[in-house]
Amino acid sequence: MTAAVQYVVLICVLAGLVSGVVAIVVSRDVRVGLRIALDLWLAAGLLRLALPQPGDQLPAAAAIIVVRQLAAAALRRPAATSAEPPRARRDAAT
Repeated sequence: MTAAVQYVVLICVLAGLVSGVVAIVVSRDVRVGLRIALDLWLAAGLLRLALPQPGDQLPAAAAIIVVRQLAAAALRRPAATSAEPPRARRDAAT
């Protein structure tokens, strides 16, 4: 059982990496890719709690959840753009 859980955790980590990169390439938005990767890495951290010594993995899982929440809060903020509104930039280009 322990080996199976470790393999599933490894698969979740790798799936997070691959899915994040694919999402960045497809959507051209780093925030989307990072959200997807963080969700799968969170799943991997929580799966580690199923291992026999949960006392050792609990702080790691809690840290992953904190990092995920902080990153999600930072990603919700709008990206910094120039002070000029988009419409004015379009009008100036034509």
